[in-house]
Amino acid sequence: MSSNNKYAIGVDLGGTKVRLGLVDENYQVIGETPRLNTFDCLTGDEVVDRIRQGVDLLLKINNLEKNHIKGIGVGSPGPLDPYTGYIKETLNLKSIRNYPLGKSLAEVTNMKVCVDNDANCFGLGEQKAGKAKGMHHVIVGTLGTGFGFAYILNGNVLHGATGTAAEIGMLPFRDGIYEDYVTGRGLRAMHLQLAGEELDPKIISEKAFQGDEKALKTFEKYGEAVAYTLLPFIAALDPEIIVLGGSVSVNWPFFQQSLDTTIRNHIFANQKESLKIVKSEMGEIAAVIGAAGLLDMDYSI
Repeated sequence: MSSNNKYAIGVDLGGTKVRLGLVDENYQVIGETPRLNTFDCLTGDEVVDRIRQGVDLLLKINNLEKNHIKGIGVGSPGPLDPYTGYIKETLNLKSIRNYPLGKSLAEVTNMKVCVDNDANCFGLGEQKAGKAKGMHHVIVGTLGTGFGFAYILNGNVLHGATGTAAEIGMLPFRDGIYEDYVTGRGLRAMHLQLAGEELDPKIISEKAFQGDEKALKTFEKYGEAVAYTLLPFIAALDPEIIVLGGSVSVNWPFFQQSLDTTIRNHIFANQKESLKIVKSEMGEIAAVIGAAGLLDMDYSI
């Protein structure tokens, strides 16, 4: 990180909790990463105060003062404006809808604050310290309750004119949208169609790990759906690597082959040889590191 101050604070803000980490100039997390609840926060101001409490705690347990910190980076549910830190009509954290998160947090902490989409932070963390470390053309996707997507170009997040570049979850796909197919609810619907059983995604996963043929077939089809979701963006962006994370990615052994085969059947020969398609191994830490990395990005429009 290019600063006289050695550390940045990365914040992964979710619907029920916030996780914070102290990140050094080599994009390594130092010490503990405390979690605080946010499910009881009813307003944006309460969420900001909860983050402030976490910042104070992080400084205390690391015996640091504010002048040791270059700033705070926050990965938040979107959509949002990364240039102003203003949260728009987010679905996953109602208390911060239409709320100036970046400005409010900067005021209560008296520190520089950068805010970006949580999927963008996950991707930036993978590029700084994970499977995509040092790579220049990186696609990331998070497969969970929602579908997060980001493109990291030369160590910077591709934002677009309004900050919503790569927000592809709502795009039309088959008889619905991408999120109808590559999220947990998509997995549930796919299993119902194929096996005639309406099961929670966790139960489908358990059955797959037990070798259940119906569950394994569901994941095979799921991998194909994820592949067809990614293919247009592989064609447009020509990435070096695709990194997938999120809660559904725990089932990687069951859908990796169909995902990989479907993608490689529809791309150019030179891409087949070079493209890496991998599962994230960093988990939530990627978002914390990526959030801290926001402080080193060029946010000019």
